[in-house]
Amino acid sequence: MADKGARVVYITKKSKGEAHHGGAWKVAYADFVTAMMALFIVLWLLSQTDQQTRQKLSEYFRTGMFSGAPALVMGGSGVNDGAFLDTKGGVVQFEQQSLLNGAEAVREAVMQAIKNNSELAGLMKDVDIKVTEEGLLIQILDGSQDLLFDLSSAELKPRLKSLLEAIAPVLGKLKNQIQVHGHTDARPFPAAAGRTNWELSFDRANNARRTLESHGIREGQLSGVFAHGSVSLYVRDSPLDPRNRRLAILAVRRGAEEFVAKGVPVKTIQKTAVTTAPHSNKVPPAL
Repeated sequence: MADKGARVVYITKKSKGEAHHGGAWKVAYADFVTAMMALFIVLWLLSQTDQQTRQKLSEYFRTGMFSGAPALVMGGSGVNDGAFLDTKGGVVQFEQQSLLNGAEAVREAVMQAIKNNSELAGLMKDVDIKVTEEGLLIQILDGSQDLLFDLSSAELKPRLKSLLEAIAPVLGKLKNQIQVHGHTDARPFPAAAGRTNWELSFDRANNARRTLESHGIREGQLSGVFAHGSVSLYVRDSPLDPRNRRLAILAVRRGAEEFVAKGVPVKTIQKTAVTTAPHSNKVPPAL
């Protein structure tokens, strides 16, 4: 007989709902939506902007800052289109090194051309190659051997054409824009000639441009052909010196294209007083 004082235990089973899967899926979904939003914003920006703005956007996604923005390094001056960063105590200049390498490559091309063509012997002393604030500057001087042109003529002499053909492939490998500048000495044309040193210097530079483009300069790489006449002399104290008759080829420093095109020195940012050639829409620097 059961004990009347025994405790009765009742067991009640409760139904359980579905197992909880956590909130990780919400985080993943939010990341996906954010990524898609960023993608559509970038696509919209690309569809609404010109090529120059696209390049600035590309620079931002590559470096994390827009051109000219302050650097995050103490003492830094920012990253510009030339892709170099100035820091206190040291300078890392990728563009500068690229120009120096280009200058060396041009020298080697000239030396090889001299080696392959005996008629070009002694040419090196008439070729001035250096890296300036504006970029890689190559000046081909009309020396004592009458290298470039006959007097009052815009036709390229064979030795000059050979030289231009040798350096054109080297320039074509650079990522820089190329400008061609023509210069004359101060010997005036006769009044009845109907022609001046402005037209002559432009025609000479334009003929050089044709040779460069047909032997290695990339399509769209050339950004201008300019005439200086006799206003920017190589030998300033001797206006009739034959070395004033010259061609100047400039590989424009990346990031300085706007300053150079306007004739503004890269460091001093002061206007120059050089006149453009006929039909030219840019003011060249005083090369």
